[in-house]
Amino acid sequence: MTGLPAETSIERFVTVGAYSLLRSCTIEPECIIGQHSILMEGSLVETHSILEAGSVVPPGRRIPSGELWAGNPAKFVRKLTHEETLEIPKLAVAINDLSKNYFSEFLPYSTVYLEVEKMKSSLGISI
Repeated sequence: MTGLPAETSIERFVTVGAYSLLRSCTIEPECIIGQHSILMEGSLVETHSILEAGSVVPPGRRIPSGELWAGNPAKFVRKLTHEETLEIPKLAVAINDLSKNYFSEFLPYSTVYLEVEKMKSSLGISI
């Protein structure tokens, strides 16, 4: 046991890139986690921070507020400008709006397929 909390906490206006792995970490409001990033146990990404794609945050590491980090293991790159921090929540809202446009393309999550299987079985349909 590490003594670290076994929960992952993601606050508001956070963008998490595809194929990222979040393990018992905390991401404060208004952050960007690049795709294929890995955040290990007990890591903390503070408000207004950006993690570049493919970054790995080791266990217990803290990414301070308003900074850009990248690499494996993640290292400080530079401070973010005020303008960049203002764009972070705008990106989260834009991605959320875009997802709503394509939501109808996906099947709803449910157990209806189980009822269909029962009906096919009772009618003797093998397909």
